[in-house]
Amino acid sequence: MKFMFAVLLIIFGSILIGLTSNSLGATGNNIMHLAGIGCLIAAIFIVKDKKRY
Repeated sequence: MKFMFAVLLIIFGSILIGLTSNSLGATGNNIMHLAGIGCLIAAIFIVKDKKRY
């Protein structure tokens, strides 16, 4: 289940990074890129989160 959630975050983050809109301006595009990078980092931490005993 965590893997599927991570895949969705990767897809959503990639869309946010690749998407540009002229109506948002430079600040809006930067915010979208930062949100996309945040989604990718969250997906990495979800996948790497393994409990070691």
